[in-house]
Amino acid sequence: MENDTQHGYPNLAPKVFLFILIANVIGTNVFIPYFTLEFAFQIWTWSLYADIVFIITMTLSLIIPLKLHAKNGSIFTNGLICGGLVYFGYMISWFFVCNTSDEFSMDDYTIVYHGYWGALACMITSMIMMAKTDPNYIDSKQKNHIECPYCNKSFRVPKNYTGNANCTECNSEFRVVSAHGESVAVFLDAKLPEPVKHSE
Repeated sequence: MENDTQHGYPNLAPKVFLFILIANVIGTNVFIPYFTLEFAFQIWTWSLYADIVFIITMTLSLIIPLKLHAKNGSIFTNGLICGGLVYFGYMISWFFVCNTSDEFSMDDYTIVYHGYWGALACMITSMIMMAKTDPNYIDSKQKNHIECPYCNKSFRVPKNYTGNANCTECNSEFRVVSAHGESVAVFLDAKLPEPVKHSE
């Protein structure tokens, strides 16, 4: 598997594991709201070939949309692609179950058509993963250290936050200014420098 940090998706292996788990558990509950884990566990014992195919197809069903998202930035479109790939992966792996296991035959193949719940769950999961790589989301989760200009009390504020804040130590109000990934606390009446205008 490629470097996990490539294409902006660190810790890819745990994400793939979670994705396969969701595809397995939700995909085998074809008659929601009647939920059970029994089928999700049993399905791994029926056909080794089907297990291998399932793992491969589900892994690709996540990695391909994530790579596409890294290139075009579209969450919804790539989420739909993910759901379609998962549904197709279900059909391929279930084909192997029906043809290489003693429990099922091709007469039972139509069961796989109810796998849309799993495809929908996987689509939503992939879209959440894509959204969490959005630069604005990442910036909102990162914090900068500032100090109250009145009493020097230390605080942590969102990296991209600009606005007023109150000190919990001295109850003074001050202004937080963020730019270029840095934050600074200033007095409310402080005069800020004019933004630099670049000549064209």
